[in-house]
Amino acid sequence: MHLAIIRSSIVLSIALTVCEAREVICLRRVPIYSCESRSCRVISDAVTSEHYPCDCFEVEMLFGKMQKWYKIELPNGKHGYVTDDHCHSNGNVLQC
Repeated sequence: MHLAIIRSSIVLSIALTVCEAREVICLRRVPIYSCESRSCRVISDAVTSEHYPCDCFEVEMLFGKMQKWYKIELPNGKHGYVTDDHCHSNGNVLQC
């Protein structure tokens, strides 16, 4: 009986860890770029308070400041990039 409870607890812990949401939410409307640089073309705008699935982030040094670029999945299945100026992740997003 105790062994079954322990096994169930372990399986539940693993499932919760694997299913941890890796999303980005933006606090205001921001441009979504085609790559991780402001010189790339803008492909869309992030909607305020919309949750976007996030694969990973890139780091860029911009004017002596570290800038994070989150790689997000758009509703059409394509990817784009937003900065951490007004967007943040709610999960454990890893560096690309």
